[in-house]
Amino acid sequence: MRNIEKIRKSPYVAPKELARRWQCSRSSVDRIARTANFTRLCLGKGRNGNVRYLRREVIAYEKQKQVAMTH
Repeated sequence: MRNIEKIRKSPYVAPKELARRWQCSRSSVDRIARTANFTRLCLGKGRNGNVRYLRREVIAYEKQKQVAMTH
């Protein structure tokens, strides 16, 4: 299994990955995650610590925000 496949199987997602996925800034990801009450996994200490969010919460949020186009 390649490394990218292992990463995609992870139950966690990094804010930087979400910024790329949603095409927005990291600060926007942080704000969205805060208002959506995502569970934060904090690894390390202080400003240099890593944050991860639960992938299932991110997917559920994205599904909730989908809007069907009507004509």
